[in-house]
Amino acid sequence: MNRRYRLNVGLLLACTVVLLSAPALAQADFYAEEIPPFTDVECAQCHVPVYDALKEDGGAHQMGCRDCHATFHNFARSMAWEDRVPACDSCHGTPHGEESPMLECMTCHANAHAPVASLAVASIESYCNQCHAAQAKELANPNAHTDMGCSGCHYAEHGYVPACTECHSEPHNPFESNGTCTSCHPVHDVSRLNYGPQVENIDCSYCHSAQAQALTKGHLAHSMLNCTFCHATEHGNVPTCQECHDTPHTQEMLEEFDGCAACHGNAHALLPGY
Repeated sequence: MNRRYRLNVGLLLACTVVLLSAPALAQADFYAEEIPPFTDVECAQCHVPVYDALKEDGGAHQMGCRDCHATFHNFARSMAWEDRVPACDSCHGTPHGEESPMLECMTCHANAHAPVASLAVASIESYCNQCHAAQAKELANPNAHTDMGCSGCHYAEHGYVPACTECHSEPHNPFESNGTCTSCHPVHDVSRLNYGPQVENIDCSYCHSAQAQALTKGHLAHSMLNCTFCHATEHGNVPTCQECHDTPHTQEMLEEFDGCAACHGNAHALLPGY
């Protein structure tokens, strides 16, 4: 064996030792490191549907993953589900009361990553009165909306409020907003017709055009009043003149005429002969 051959064999053996030792050294260095938790972006790379739900409909739950999932990727059979995911009441308490079934959050909020968007209105209709007690009480009064149920109007999603004109095609006046209708019609009990001083005369004029015209034509005291000043409290209420004016004339004088209108004309214009 010549000298050059021995040198080549020695070099080959040395390289082999180095190559065989490198993985072992790299492996040893790997296990000596502290492995950091995944970032939210790294979580999203695998949990794309969860990320999309939070992005589109997460609402207040649009937080960092580890804000809720302090313990994650642990599916040991010995670990209970409650230990893998946070309990809703650890953040929210019991906002809907402590009686069953209001403690079973996922019964209504089917997707914790889209808590409001996942509310299926038709399937939770029997529970609506637990949160919306005032509206349920109004609906208990028999009226046209009672038989429809909550999902009859709020059909698209929880919180959806339809335009009144989806069912009622502008029956009285040009539709501007639901407030135009609900200023008189309590939406959950449409058997009542209420209004207050916020209702402007123009809203009344769409049905009562003759009276509105007379009120506009008049130039005396009544022309400066709002319709609801006299026709207060409820629709159809017609006050007597004496409710405001008492009896300014003597009884003997009143007996000679057929009521106040004989001299003062129409109450909306206060013009004789109108």
